[in-house]
Amino acid sequence: MTTDAPAGGPGRLIKNRYELRTQLGRGGMGTVWLAMDRMLGRLVALKEVVLTPYGEGIEIQRARALREARSLARIRHPAIAEIYDVFEEGGSPWIVMVHVEGGSLDDLIRRRTLSEREIAALGREVLAGLTAAHAAHVVHRDVKPANIVVGHDGKVVLVDFGIAQIVGESGLTSRSIMLGTTEFMAPERIDGRAVGPAADLWSLGVTFFCALEGYSPFRRDNAYATVHAVCTDDLPPPRRGGPLYDVIAALLRKDPALRMGAAEVDRRLAAITAPPRREPPVERPRARPPQPPPRQASALRDASSLRSAAAALAAMAPAAAGQALDAMTDDPSRAAGVLALLPSGQAGRTVGHMTAAGAAALLRQLPASRGASILADVPDRVAADILNALGVTPAAVRLVEAMTTRRARQVLEYVPPPVTAALLRATTDGRAARLLAGLSPAVRAQIAVAD
Repeated sequence: MTTDAPAGGPGRLIKNRYELRTQLGRGGMGTVWLAMDRMLGRLVALKEVVLTPYGEGIEIQRARALREARSLARIRHPAIAEIYDVFEEGGSPWIVMVHVEGGSLDDLIRRRTLSEREIAALGREVLAGLTAAHAAHVVHRDVKPANIVVGHDGKVVLVDFGIAQIVGESGLTSRSIMLGTTEFMAPERIDGRAVGPAADLWSLGVTFFCALEGYSPFRRDNAYATVHAVCTDDLPPPRRGGPLYDVIAALLRKDPALRMGAAEVDRRLAAITAPPRREPPVERPRARPPQPPPRQASALRDASSLRSAAAALAAMAPAAAGQALDAMTDDPSRAAGVLALLPSGQAGRTVGHMTAAGAAALLRQLPASRGASILADVPDRVAADILNALGVTPAAVRLVEAMTTRRARQVLEYVPPPVTAALLRATTDGRAARLLAGLSPAVRAQIAVAD
């Protein structure tokens, strides 16, 4: 879409309700406006479908606009633009949709190079939206970077279902007219064969290639050469090879029956978005029945004071000390008192060998500052497990607030995104935005979806 606004558009009132503000984009089938819904006091995206006497007939164009609205109404998913209303005014159909503050993936690709993890995270959201569309028997048929909106808050939305096909309904397009963007079309669409979800996955693969390499793999100097390239040319070799390119190659197989399926694509993308390992995994003790308690735990229970119990604990190896404290969690106050008397480094090594639930039970008993100092010496992933075991509770929020910004980011990187989102919302120390900004792009994108 281009962004040259026609004269006289802004300020116009549509349906005595929607005030046009600025043009968001314009394409061959219409213009999308940012508009203010005066009745509800919210901004919306308002698509004006321009009917022309050229190409398809007026009634087919009108039917296509209604099909776009019906396609959107079938799908309920955060990554699919939500439709609010459809109506006619001034002889043109209008479609009212959710407005996402942001820009297109196409704009983002032009501005900077995206990492594999960023592309994979965005791709998973689009793939989830496409999967929901396919489950509703809707094939988008025009997936490309220009039709993917990336919000300032990380939200990813697939838009423009203008040429979508509802499976089982008769087609509106004449065989002599090929709608869509040729360089993103699947070979079976160009050949006039039956089109299904695999065609959208092909287009998603081309989109991934554009984001990874910075150019369109099948675009040529003219339409005929582009069509020939889509149907016959091999995928160009990568300049930035890696696991994402392997996914792209599997999506861009000419035969739709041989293309990688959505479930496997999602699994591969999830592996790419997984945070990098920062330390070797800690061998955690196997769960053991609470009775009889281990000999070390008995020694701690029998100690005449917390100090003597702490001395007994300090004499144990970290793994044994962790097991002993786990066995004492039926009296978390006493166990936490013993733990608090250990030096922070030794306390951290001990907690690192406890179960997440056991460690969380003890940290609830300690001041947040002491808990944060203990977790400073616990491996990132283990600390994240403990924070997750605490849940979205005041104790967990206070613990995050007591951590340094750097340490909080290290731990939150591995906490499930919905929990991280809830914890950041609950913090009151004014660092939520800084903590979020310091997380990896892939994690931020997942948090935006979960939030």
